[in-house]
Amino acid sequence: MTHHVALRERLTAAVTALGTLAVTLALLAGMPYVLWQAAGIPWPDSVRSWHELGERLAQPVSDPLVIDLLAMAGWVCWAAFTFTVVREICWYAAHLPQLLHDRRTHHDHVATLSLKSSLAALCIGTLVVALLSLWRPTTASAQPPSHTNETRQPIAATAPLTPTTTDPATATSRRALPGPAASAEAVRHIEYTVVEGDTLWDIATVHLGDGLKWPRIYALNKDRVQHDGDRLDDPDLLRAGWQLTIPLGPHHPASPATIPTTTPERPMPDDAPQAAPAPTASPMQPSRYRNPAPDPQAEGRHRRSTSRQADNLAGRSAQMASGPAAIDVGEASLIGITTAAGLLAARRYWYIQQRRRREPEAEVPALSPLVDKAAQAAHAAAQPRRQHGPEDLIVRRTPPQPPRTADSVTIGVSDNTEVSVDVLATAGGYTWNGPGAEGAARALLTGILTAAERQRPNPPHTKAVVTEDLADRLLPGLPPQFTALTQTPDIAQAIHLAEQHLVTHARIHDDRDTPTPSPAAGHSDQTDPGSLILMVAPGAAHVGQVQAVAARSRPGVLAVLTLGTPLPGAEHWHIAADGAATGSSPRSQHPNGLELFHLTPDAGREMAEVLLGAHGQRPCLPVLPNQQPSSREGQSQPPSAEEPEPEPDPTEPAAPADPRPAPTFHHRQVKPVRLHVLGPVTLYARGYEDPVGTNLRPDVHEFLALLAAHPTGLVASDIADKLHLEPGTEQNALKNLRRAVRRALRTATGITAQEFILHQGDLHKLHPELVESDLADFTRILKGAFSNNGDSTHDALNAVQEALGHYRGPFAQGADHLWADAIREHLTTQATDAALRLAHQAERTDASPQQQDAVLTLLEHLGALHPDHERLTQHAIRLYQVAGRHDAARHTYTRLERHLADLGLEPDPATRALVTPRGHSRQMG
Repeated sequence: MTHHVALRERLTAAVTALGTLAVTLALLAGMPYVLWQAAGIPWPDSVRSWHELGERLAQPVSDPLVIDLLAMAGWVCWAAFTFTVVREICWYAAHLPQLLHDRRTHHDHVATLSLKSSLAALCIGTLVVALLSLWRPTTASAQPPSHTNETRQPIAATAPLTPTTTDPATATSRRALPGPAASAEAVRHIEYTVVEGDTLWDIATVHLGDGLKWPRIYALNKDRVQHDGDRLDDPDLLRAGWQLTIPLGPHHPASPATIPTTTPERPMPDDAPQAAPAPTASPMQPSRYRNPAPDPQAEGRHRRSTSRQADNLAGRSAQMASGPAAIDVGEASLIGITTAAGLLAARRYWYIQQRRRREPEAEVPALSPLVDKAAQAAHAAAQPRRQHGPEDLIVRRTPPQPPRTADSVTIGVSDNTEVSVDVLATAGGYTWNGPGAEGAARALLTGILTAAERQRPNPPHTKAVVTEDLADRLLPGLPPQFTALTQTPDIAQAIHLAEQHLVTHARIHDDRDTPTPSPAAGHSDQTDPGSLILMVAPGAAHVGQVQAVAARSRPGVLAVLTLGTPLPGAEHWHIAADGAATGSSPRSQHPNGLELFHLTPDAGREMAEVLLGAHGQRPCLPVLPNQQPSSREGQSQPPSAEEPEPEPDPTEPAAPADPRPAPTFHHRQVKPVRLHVLGPVTLYARGYEDPVGTNLRPDVHEFLALLAAHPTGLVASDIADKLHLEPGTEQNALKNLRRAVRRALRTATGITAQEFILHQGDLHKLHPELVESDLADFTRILKGAFSNNGDSTHDALNAVQEALGHYRGPFAQGADHLWADAIREHLTTQATDAALRLAHQAERTDASPQQQDAVLTLLEHLGALHPDHERLTQHAIRLYQVAGRHDAARHTYTRLERHLADLGLEPDPATRALVTPRGHSRQMG
């Protein structure tokens, strides 16, 4: 039974070799013999010159001449075949190592030859492959060896045998403890590492309980690319180190007895007491040699060994899966992933502020590359963690560690773990000096400000008080009061604010300890003031005051940090230029290997600009915050008259902004495939109304959206950078993505002769003749809408309507791709600029009611997609008021106000003024 399969395969190879050899010999030797016996040599003996040959040819055609001509043609064919055979023998001899390594070389070679050359190659190649199949070591057979007296080494499995659906620890426990929980899974898979001498029969015997089930393992792994680039094309050829996926059925008895350990048991001495004299057979041997009663001690040793292996592998996996906690930004700058998460939040608010107040055709400022790099790291860290499986198309880079909570502020990293700012909140305070002190303090202030961005619209939990001169050295250009940062003119004022903070904490603590709080206590007094960081560089006159405040520092309440000036009783840290912190006194306490985050002045300035832009401010002059209250007071007078709002309230709920539908243009699909990326990524095949490829993975949709945004193509390195592919897996990942697109679109269109994604060298792009996109149509139509100054307003309106008919939503709507943010904002800017230009023309010219109504339709369409765009709302309100639809104008303003309130923002005074003087407008009318 154990050799039936191997014998059958060897007999087949022998028959094939003999048959091929017979055919080859018949063609080489039999054909000349037949020609010699039938016609002899067709060359006439009496012809001694070319003149005689010409006379012979000029004679009438006779039967002997025809026979001679046919014989000559036969000899020519035999000579050509013999030459081809010799050539193929030379080729196969030269490529014999490749044939030993991969039998597909024979099939690939035959496929490249012409019909007349393939006969010889087929004969010689089949003979060579058959002989190679006969000449094969017995250890490579799919069947176990027939030597019953030999005890083979057990199969060594990976430690542990990890099911692809669970973590290693869970998989180990399920194998060690069989029961209902282990048999509940319908199908499980484990990864197995081949060792020298393994066969598929042995592996199936151990893991599947029956050696006859080896074809299951072969079918599951025959297309898998191994680490050396080969595949399991031959079930009789296994290489040490290959990884095999082994299926385990729902009733597989995953007990320790069926999974041998990697260490063979020592032979028992002859005088040892034994229950039976017969030796215990290895699990590799046939069942008749097995001991039906497994050794409990051996099971216990295996269980403990497997448990230790699982713990070690889990620890290594956790260490490998744990990404960095610190992010390098620029040269000589380092921030934590928590600060990067705050910059990501500020980046999103920055886009909102740029969008809501931007004038048409105004230049859009570019974001800092440092902020983009930090945002990319934070975005990757925020993605759900999951293990990569064999079914994944791409492998992403190992993301950084998840950031801490939104109210957390970190100062450095130790053992790849962020260190909280509460380390500084010790009685006596801290003093930082050294070449890196200011860079670390700059990073600390940036971390406090970015934490405030993550908590918007709620107030920040951690605040900082800094003197103005120190703030100008660390983060110049910030207003005196900005989110979580307060600047004071002098140290005395800073100390006063710190003392007030302590008093507020003490009052709240006393109120909480009081059983019956006073009814007169306001809710604002009960609000937790959070934590305060006092950062100063005191002179000799203020050292005593700062020391008194620092003595009351404690975590969650107050931390005092002085720069440069030694503070008596404080912990002294020397900060190197690279952020390394060392204590200058034996009692200094700080985490081992602490490296403080640090920022250069240029990096701090760029991050401060983004933080200011997230609040609609610019890197400002110091007088800007002092001027702003007066301007607000001057513009807030009309809103005071707006207080009697209940007057239009009964009509507002019943007054929709605009009942008309959004502009729709039914584009006639010309090419076989149409890709929609303005809105959710969707594919359509010509002739079908419903989308196709709905079961494609998000990775494929992201790949298609990326190519649609770059119609001229992208090189593989740029694609890998934007998709965050793991280095070394780019080519395989891109191949899988192309294959997924090809499979889906060929099924939908029936086109099999062409590729939908062109792969030219290192360049990838959508096939321009097979794939069209709404983005390309939107860009083309909108570009020509205002290209000619001579075009009428009506023509521009029609073009914009057609272009916005393709704009069904933001680019790649619903997908959180950080690389798409800049593209999304650029396309949004193009769409809104076109609508705002038409709105300007409709307001300032004698536009017909039909044109105003069409422009309002466009404004409402874009306003529904971008409700935070304030310029769209302003023009819609004006046009509604011109049409006498004040209820719709009011409803449009209410929608903007409600959406901005969710973001912690308020409409501009100019927008509020549009809906405020309702009574004045009636009197003027």
